[in-house]
Amino acid sequence: MSERFELIAKQSDISGHLRLTYGSGTDDPLPFVITLTRLYVARALGKMAPISFNEIERYADDNAGDLRAMALLEKGTGRLNLILE
Repeated sequence: MSERFELIAKQSDISGHLRLTYGSGTDDPLPFVITLTRLYVARALGKMAPISFNEIERYADDNAGDLRAMALLEKGTGRLNLILE
């Protein structure tokens, strides 16, 4: 795996999940995707669901280092995605 491993994309979907894609660059053939769900973020923040999409984005920004480390660790095991529920 390349030494470079960074957040290369953020995408939301219709269900309100936020997908964080990590890799060596936008042309990475095997990027790693973490999906943050509303329920996961609500629990992490100690709040009752539902929470706003802005709160999910803020959580991702505030915890960027931890989420990157989690993605790197999981990719090291051979996985290509992780859904945090």
